[in-house]
Amino acid sequence: MRRVIRGALILGLTVQLAACGIYLDTDQMLDFLEGVTENLGASQITSDKELTGERLCATDAYTGRYLADCDGNTGKDVVFGGASIESRKLYLSGCIITYSGQAVIRIRMNDEVIELEPDEDGYFETELSLESGGNYIMVRYSDFTGTVDLTAGYAPLSGS
Repeated sequence: MRRVIRGALILGLTVQLAACGIYLDTDQMLDFLEGVTENLGASQITSDKELTGERLCATDAYTGRYLADCDGNTGKDVVFGGASIESRKLYLSGCIITYSGQAVIRIRMNDEVIELEPDEDGYFETELSLESGGNYIMVRYSDFTGTVDLTAGYAPLSGS
């Protein structure tokens, strides 16, 4: 269903641009559509003032560092990601130190949702192949007391 809506949106925008006498070459059209898609995807990211933790963005909305020191928090932070017509390879690593409750790293890649399983010391690391569409990295808290340290980047983070 999302693909149909996305296709209809692209077709509608293309017809409107052509009807207005605005002609774009292929690269200009892709840049325009990427901009529209990014703006729509940005609305899903939790705003800085509403985050449980603190986000430090790097090169774009998909990369950076997130740190949270929690005391009984419940809720969800959509930390990194967005919508794009481009594919990306992203590396994600971090650590969850839990005193009580639960914090889960969830990754939504279009319709697929995965949850990362930290090792016995709370560390996690994964490589993500994000296809075009909506891709988001989030932390879901359930009466969580502890810390979350999460880093996302385009190059391997741990040197492995």
